[in-house]
Amino acid sequence: MAVTRAKTLSSMAIAAAVLGLVAFGLMFLYGNASFAPAGPSDGQAPTADVDGGLTRAAPLVGFPVVIPTGVPDDWHPNSFSFTAAPGSTEAPAAVRAGWLTEQGRFLTAVQSSGALEDVQQAELGDVGPATGKVDVGGVTWTEVPGRRSEVAWVRTAGDVTYLITGSASPEDFQKLAAALAAGTPATS
Repeated sequence: MAVTRAKTLSSMAIAAAVLGLVAFGLMFLYGNASFAPAGPSDGQAPTADVDGGLTRAAPLVGFPVVIPTGVPDDWHPNSFSFTAAPGSTEAPAAVRAGWLTEQGRFLTAVQSSGALEDVQQAELGDVGPATGKVDVGGVTWTEVPGRRSEVAWVRTAGDVTYLITGSASPEDFQKLAAALAAGTPATS
């Protein structure tokens, strides 16, 4: 009986190993895994059509969307997403555009029709207390805790809530805040 049990366990181990090899082979085949014995390489960051995304999303979100003007040329646009109207308090209608700065840090600008607290909750996971105020070109932003060890800047203008978050420097936050203030309305 002990010999039979050992053979069964051995057969199960072999079958699990074969199944694992097949699974890993399929992952490599379909590009979901790679092998880099020297560690990860500096690959090309994804590129997003931020201006085009903002323009296409504008009629779907139900609020006036601004295309930032004057974003530094050496920033790499790498993400765009949106949540269509009518949205909810958990996920209010919003557009999100992201860039990698020249230092390899990231910034995301969020524009939403949601209430300030709802946007903070949806985008940051929490509504943190204000930690300061920042004036950029006569526009006051409130600094709040972001995700992880990041900060976020928030403000409202009319029915639109703006939020900037990321790992970039305060100077880069100011550049993006100024680009939003100088922005042009997206038209479809």
